[in-house]
Amino acid sequence: MADSIHSSDKNTFRWRTVTALGAATWLVSTQLSGCANLAEEQGEGEGADGEGAVNQLLIGGEGEGKSGTGGEGEGGEGEGEGKGEGEGKGEGEGEGEGKSGADVDFGTDDVAYLTQLGLIRGHLAVGHALYSQKLPALAETHMKHPREEIYASVEGAFDTRGCGGFGDNLTALTAAVTQRVSQAEVDRVYADLTAAVAACEQGADINNPKIIAKVIENLLRTGGVEYEIGIVDGEVNNLHEYQDAWGFTQIASVWAQSPAFSTNPKATAVAGQLQNIIAELAEMWPSLDPEGRVEHEGARLFGAAAQVQVTAINLSR
Repeated sequence: MADSIHSSDKNTFRWRTVTALGAATWLVSTQLSGCANLAEEQGEGEGADGEGAVNQLLIGGEGEGKSGTGGEGEGGEGEGEGKGEGEGKGEGEGEGEGKSGADVDFGTDDVAYLTQLGLIRGHLAVGHALYSQKLPALAETHMKHPREEIYASVEGAFDTRGCGGFGDNLTALTAAVTQRVSQAEVDRVYADLTAAVAACEQGADINNPKIIAKVIENLLRTGGVEYEIGIVDGEVNNLHEYQDAWGFTQIASVWAQSPAFSTNPKATAVAGQLQNIIAELAEMWPSLDPEGRVEHEGARLFGAAAQVQVTAINLSR
């Protein structure tokens, strides 16, 4: 898969797909099989109040939820019935990602803006991984989700950010996956899309390690919310949300390798710590389609987010 290129005079950070990411290739080589029927059971939509409210939870400013969702991103759970995509146990949980983003200004809040784009990237990373493993039915739900829910919440900020948007690219990728085109073609469309997302990220201060650390924290915390819905008492309760948590953690891992942390030795040291924190989470996903019990809990992702928050304090000293 070709790299999706993030290039400009101010930053030459290259976004790589999960299959090329070194430490972030946790699960892509895992044999993922036998979930096509489950994909149909899960359905494709998550409801208007799910992630489309967008993780408004953490993405406001310092990631604590300006919209009054309870700060930690857990307040959105139980806000309605049937919002999630799960198999029944998670009834009423939705995506657990907050109620309203009315107080979040994606045009000026770099943390919120980059977190939102990171959530889109996370869905796409999962979808691409699943398609690469010849599981197009599962991949389809992840490819459709960003266009239908998350993208609309941040689209209004693109003019301010000097970004032309990437809605057509999202539609093209969804069409490619839905039509079951060749892997090579999906790879090409995916690369074009991720390059377009990277271009939009250039409108934020991606060279500031404190901002990037906060985005990493937000992605991990959101992953915790998703994982708690996905795995309940060691059993898969909602496969899609479990997979989302993986995707968000993958993107957090990529951001932890950002050149923003190469500005000085202190920031470089922090980056190393963040990378280690995230790498230790790998075992939480024995597979993207686990057949047996999964003896992990979302609380571990919340703990990792807290570790990132504490570690990032060194960036201000």
